[in-house]
Amino acid sequence: MGGLGKTTLAQHIYNDPRMEEADFHIKAWVCVSDDFNVFRLTKIILEAITKSKDNSRELEMIHGRLKEKLTGKRFLLVLDDVWNERREEWESVQTPLNHGAPGSRILVTTRCEEVVCIMRSNKVYHLKQLQEDHCWQVFVKHAFQDDHSILNAELKEIGTKIVQKCKGLPLALKSIGSLLHTAKSSISEWESVLLSNIWDILKGESEIIPALLLSYHHLPSHLKMCLACCALFPKDYEFVKEHL
Repeated sequence: MGGLGKTTLAQHIYNDPRMEEADFHIKAWVCVSDDFNVFRLTKIILEAITKSKDNSRELEMIHGRLKEKLTGKRFLLVLDDVWNERREEWESVQTPLNHGAPGSRILVTTRCEEVVCIMRSNKVYHLKQLQEDHCWQVFVKHAFQDDHSILNAELKEIGTKIVQKCKGLPLALKSIGSLLHTAKSSISEWESVLLSNIWDILKGESEIIPALLLSYHHLPSHLKMCLACCALFPKDYEFVKEHL
């Protein structure tokens, strides 16, 4: 399910100080998404490891360079958001990765159970929705940002019902909490979010979509235009803030 925090958890692991103690010679993070092109992905992995652009136009050449960089070295490679279900494509990408030293690790995030089988993962962690008390903590943290002085009984009752609609998804809780932060003590604003028909219209498409759409719906018009501009970028495109 989207919005559970798979990528966030992987980021915590990747940046954990204990990773330094694991003595990885190489660490690299690659966003895969739904375009699992063997040539493109292998090239991105090589560039992530070398921290430089590669102009190779043949897969064999990229495989050779990647093998050379990894041979005898322990590496940690994160492949984030994998959708590919074709075993032969994964095996082709994996070929140069097999030359890393013992103790090398590949950490994969995915929504798809089939990906786990295709990649023959030896350890699988299924993330679940947050428990009720944790949901409330996440929501309140973003709605009030530690200023709980205006959280009266009426707001808490409405807030509790809104939290239930977020279905335990951290991203939904953060989005709606941040949205309501701008209307901290407005009972009418909170009720408007709670009673919005968006929760029901989009039910079944994805649990996360209603919360994100509500967040967008309540933005001021100039910020909606800004988001529309950002939507022109391809998925996982890396841009520089100043350029944007």
